[in-house]
Amino acid sequence: MSATINRPVQIQAAAPAPVDTETLRRELESRIEGEVRFDAIARALYSTDASVYQIQPTGVVVPRHRQDILGALEICRRHRCPITMRGGGTSQCGQSIGSGLQIDISKYYNRVLEVNAEECWARVEPGIVLDELNAQLAPLGLRFAPDISTANRATLGGMMGNNAAGARSVLWGQTIDHVLEMDVALSDSSVAHFRETPRNEVPAGDTLEAECYRTVLGLARDNADEIRLRYPKIFRNVGGYNLDKFTDPAQPVNLSKIMVGSEGTLGVILETKVRLVPLPKAKALMVVMFSDLLESLEATPVILRHKPSAVEVMDKSILDYTRQNAGLDQIRRTYIEGDPASTLSVEFYADRKEDLPPRLEALEQELRARHLGYAYRKETDPAAQAKVWSLREASLGLSMAMKGDAKSISFVEDTAVPPERLRDYIQRFLEIIHRHGTTAGIYAHASVGCLHVRPVVNMKTEEGVHKFEAIAQEVADLVLEFGGALSSEHGDGFTRSPFNQQMFGPALYEAFRQVKRTFDPLGILNPGKIVDAPPIASNLRFGAAYRTPDPQTWFDYTEYGGLGRAVEMCSGVGACRKKLAGTMCPSYMATRDEAHATRGRANVLRLAMTGLLGEAGLGDEGVYEVLDLCLQCRACKAECPVGVDVARFKSEFLADYWSRHGTPLRARALGNIHRLSVWGSRFAPLSNLVARSAPMRWLMEKWLDIDRRRTLPAWKRQTFAHWLAANPRSAAAGATTVTLFNDTFLNHYDPEIGVAMLAILERSGYRVDVVRPGCCGRPLISQGLLGEARAQVAKVVEGLFPIASRGETILFCEPSCLSVLKDDAPSLLRGDLQQKARTVADACMLFDEFAAKLDLPLAAGPKRVLVHGHCHQKSMGLLPATMSLLKRIPSATVVDLDAGCCGMAGSFGYYKEHYEVSEAIANRRLLTAAKSMDSGDVLVAPGTSCRHQVAELGGVSAVHPAVLIRSLLK
Repeated sequence: MSATINRPVQIQAAAPAPVDTETLRRELESRIEGEVRFDAIARALYSTDASVYQIQPTGVVVPRHRQDILGALEICRRHRCPITMRGGGTSQCGQSIGSGLQIDISKYYNRVLEVNAEECWARVEPGIVLDELNAQLAPLGLRFAPDISTANRATLGGMMGNNAAGARSVLWGQTIDHVLEMDVALSDSSVAHFRETPRNEVPAGDTLEAECYRTVLGLARDNADEIRLRYPKIFRNVGGYNLDKFTDPAQPVNLSKIMVGSEGTLGVILETKVRLVPLPKAKALMVVMFSDLLESLEATPVILRHKPSAVEVMDKSILDYTRQNAGLDQIRRTYIEGDPASTLSVEFYADRKEDLPPRLEALEQELRARHLGYAYRKETDPAAQAKVWSLREASLGLSMAMKGDAKSISFVEDTAVPPERLRDYIQRFLEIIHRHGTTAGIYAHASVGCLHVRPVVNMKTEEGVHKFEAIAQEVADLVLEFGGALSSEHGDGFTRSPFNQQMFGPALYEAFRQVKRTFDPLGILNPGKIVDAPPIASNLRFGAAYRTPDPQTWFDYTEYGGLGRAVEMCSGVGACRKKLAGTMCPSYMATRDEAHATRGRANVLRLAMTGLLGEAGLGDEGVYEVLDLCLQCRACKAECPVGVDVARFKSEFLADYWSRHGTPLRARALGNIHRLSVWGSRFAPLSNLVARSAPMRWLMEKWLDIDRRRTLPAWKRQTFAHWLAANPRSAAAGATTVTLFNDTFLNHYDPEIGVAMLAILERSGYRVDVVRPGCCGRPLISQGLLGEARAQVAKVVEGLFPIASRGETILFCEPSCLSVLKDDAPSLLRGDLQQKARTVADACMLFDEFAAKLDLPLAAGPKRVLVHGHCHQKSMGLLPATMSLLKRIPSATVVDLDAGCCGMAGSFGYYKEHYEVSEAIANRRLLTAAKSMDSGDVLVAPGTSCRHQVAELGGVSAVHPAVLIRSLLK
C-alpha cells in the first residue's frame, strides 16, 4: 500500500448533554434485576482498564440477563446517557472506560448456551471468559481458535469488540474469522439477528436494522476503490470499521463482520454463534536465542517457510523483568540459554507426534546454515511447552514491571507490517524511540509482523506527555510509509482513533462517521472510539498535574519510591481475575466482583490516597470494605506479573485506619493469639471444652464477631516445649547443627509435627536445636497492629541473629511464619535491625525444602498423596520442595491439587462476616477434591489453617508432610 501522509485537523464529537444522575439511578434500580451501583467506590473500580487513561463513569450496572441489558439500553437512550460495555476490563487503549454507564457482563452474563460438536459451533453469551469456554469444550476435543495472552480473564465480548487474534493467528486468523452469527441490541433497543444473508434478502423498510444494512452496503460500494487503496494489505488490521468485508457484490452479507472490531460503538452484542476448531493432536516448540533483536526478526521469514503455528518474540528487557518474579525466573533459567537480546518461540502442530522432531530438526539446520541464532532448545513435552508459553503470556504484565515513575506503556504497541519488512521497520521504530531519549520493551507476534513495542515514558511530567504525543505521531507516519496497520489486534480506543483519518484518508473516515451515525444516531454507544475521538493525551490516568502521594509507612517501600508508587505498580492488566488455576485472587474467584480482585483494591487505594474518593488519606470506610475480603494470602505478590502486594497494603491500611477509628477488641485478641495460647494450653483440656461450648461460641460471636459455626483449634496441654523438656536428646559428636523454630501453632496446637520433624532430622544425623524467641509476628501484621508487630519481629530477629551469623540453617514448620522472616521482617525493621533481618532471612528455610535433600529410607505408603499447598508457601515458590519430598515415597502418585486458597487464611475464616466467602473459596476446588478421595488416599497440607478448614468444613483429616514422612521411615 502506498498513500500520502496527511495529518488532518482532528474532529471531535460534541460533548453529551448532562445526565440527571439521580433519576437515571432510580429508573435503573426499578428495572434491573442485577446490580446497580452509583457509589464512589464502584465508580472508582470501573474508572480504569489496562490503558493509560482514567474516566469515572456515572454509574455501573452488572446485568443478570438479556432483559437487564435491554432495559439499561432503553433507559440510557431516553436520558441520552453514554453506555460502555465491559468484559474483563483488559483493554489497552481505553475501550472499556467511559463517562456514562458501564455495563459489566463478566459476572453473570457468561453462559455457554449450546454446543454442536458435530458441526463445530457454539452459542455463548459475551461475558464468557475464553479459557473458561475452552475448558468446557476440551472434553469434546474442540476450542475457540483465537488464543490471546489474556485468555484467562478476557471475555469473548471484548475479543469481538477488538477483533482479537493472538499467538497462532498465522494459522487460525482473527476473531472475525470465527464469528458466525450474532444477536445485537441496536441503539433504539431493537434486537437484530446478524448472520450470513444473500444480498437480495437483506432486511428492507424503515427499521434501524434495515437502515444499517443500506448504509454499510452503500458505503462499501461507493468507496470500493478507496477501500482497496487505503486498507493495509497485510494479515492483521483492526483499525476503523470493517467496510472491506462488504465490497464484493457476489458475496452474501453478514453484519456480524461490521460488529466485530467496532469496540461497542455500533450496538450491544447479546449472544453470538462461534465456529470451533479441533484441538491439535500434537505440538512441539523450539526456543531460538539470538544475540541481536534485528537478527531474530530477519530470521522470521525463514521460519515462516517451515509453516509454524506460531512465532513469538521476546526481547531482553522482557526477559530481564522475569528476574523479579521467582516462578518466572525459574522458567527463564531452565529454558533460556545465556543472556539473549531476543528469543523466538516457534511452535508446530501435527496430526502425529512423530512428525514433529523432523520439522524441528529441519528448522534448526536451516537457521544454523544461515547463522541465525546461537542456541536452539527443542521441547516436545507438553508440560515443558506450557511453561515456556507461560513466560510469553506474562509479557504484557512484565513489560509494565518497571519501578518508579517512568513506565513501559501501551500506545504504539499494536502496529503491524508485512513480516518480510519487519526487520527494517523495527529498526526505524527503535530510531524514533532512541531519538526521544528512551527505550522500549518488545514482544509478540513476529509471525504476522505484529510486535508490541512499549516505549518507556514518564506520564507524570509535561515533557513525558509531549513525548507520548510525539512518538505516537511519528510511529503513525512510519506505519503508513511501510504499508502497515496502526491497530492489529488491540483496537483503536483512545490511543489510535485520533489517527484514523490520517490512516484511512478523509473519504473513508467520513464513511466511518456515517456508519457510526446510522447505527447510533444519538452517539451514546461508547463515544470517542474509532471516530470523533478526543486528543490522544486527554483523560490520562496520571498527567503533568498528577502528584504521587507519599504517606508515612511502617513497611519500607524504598525500592518503589514510596507506598504511592508501590500501589501504582498495578497497571490494570487484570491477571488477578483468572479463576481456573493458581491462587490469586481467592475472594475474586468466590465473588466475581471487581472490588475483590487485586486490581480493584489497588485502584481504590490509589484513588483514596490521592483524595479522589471524598476523604483524604487511607481512612475511608469504603476502602475498608474493599480491602476487608483480602485474605492476605500473598498470591498477588507471586502471581501478579508486577508483584503487587495487596496483603502488605492491607496491613498498612489497617494500621492507619485503626489510628483514626480505634483498634477493635477482635483485632487485639487475634493479633495476640500467642499470648492467649499460653493460657489455652495451661488449662487444657478444660479450655477446649469451654471454647467449643455453645454458650462461649455465642459470646465470641457477640463480643468478637467470631462465627459461632466455627470451632477454635484445640490447645494441647503438653506443648512442644514441654515435650522437649521431658524428652532430652543427644547427638553424635561432630554432628551438623540445624535450628528448628518453635512457632505458636507448633508449640501449642500441633506438637506432634515438631516431634516428627525432630525424628526425621535426627535420623539423618543432625543435631537439632529448638528455639522459641517469640511469636513470629504474623497475626499482628495481619491485623494491622504494626507497631506491636515491629517490636515482636525485632525480638525474634535479635534471637535468631546469632544463629544465622554462625551460618546455621533455621527451619520453619509453618509457611506463614517463614514468610515473616523472609519477606516482612527486612521491610518492617530499620537501621541495624534491618541488616540483621536480612542475614536472618538468608538463613531461614521451610522444613520441607531441607528435608527434600535428605537421604531418607522410606517404606511404601499410600498409593496417592494429594497435596494442598499453603498460600504463603506458594508465594515463596516453595511448593515444589514439598512435592519433591513426597515423591520420595515409593510407589506413591503425588498430585498437586492446585486448589488455590483454602479460605481460612489464619483468622480470616473465623469472622462472622467472612464465613460464607471462606466456605465458597474452600468449596471451589479443595473440599471437592478432599471429599472425593479414594480409600487409602492421603491429603497433605503444610498449613495449619488449611488442615483445620478441611477438617471442619469437609470432615477430612489432612496431615503435615513431616508426619507422613516420619510414619514411613524404615
